[in-house]
Amino acid sequence: MGEFQFSLSLGSPCACSPPQEISIIETEKIVITNITVVKGKRRWWFLLAPIMTVEDIDFDFENSPVRITLTREIPDLPPKLSRVLSVRVGQEVEVPYWTARELVGLGYAKFREEDVLSYNSLSKIHWRETIPASRQLPALQPNFYCLLRRHVADLREVSKHDQVKLRELERTETLVRDVVNCRIRKIVSLAASPTPSEELIQGLTYEERTLYTILNKTILEWKRKLLGSELKA
Repeated sequence: MGEFQFSLSLGSPCACSPPQEISIIETEKIVITNITVVKGKRRWWFLLAPIMTVEDIDFDFENSPVRITLTREIPDLPPKLSRVLSVRVGQEVEVPYWTARELVGLGYAKFREEDVLSYNSLSKIHWRETIPASRQLPALQPNFYCLLRRHVADLREVSKHDQVKLRELERTETLVRDVVNCRIRKIVSLAASPTPSEELIQGLTYEERTLYTILNKTILEWKRKLLGSELKA
């Protein structure tokens, strides 16, 4: 394959950094989004698709900063957590999520309400997603599924010795299946749309954006093969 100079618009996986242009890239995992002609030269615009696995997203989430409130003094902290020592009980501190989860699990801190899921919060999400005849795709916080996986895992653990929690786990799993199935159907419809709303795409979680990118690319390629390259997909 010969060498070409490409103008590339690269977006970060979390869509929080402005695009940047580079001139040399690998062709793998590249989605052609538009071709224009400028001053007699063909300019190719590419979007580097953030094909991230669930494991990739989970790793980033574990190391992302989160704020917690200390509920009691923490004895014998290692040097890497020395900044926590300067925070008094009742005050907030920002630490990596994996650290926060350990401290909360040991009873030294608590998460903010927006950083945890509950049956009530899932019920509200379920209600929005399952409104009859609704084709809307309600926005979810980007790390929704990361929080959901941990919430379900915690319920499974405590439900081993608690019948009340076991019933809550069963109801939660029903809500989760409904929500996921509803959103998958809507994402498929969104990926097949020739002019998807940017606002809707921004409302997807990290995992859903990956699914959308894969589906959109697959559908566009299938349409081109079906209709012929000279016809618009």
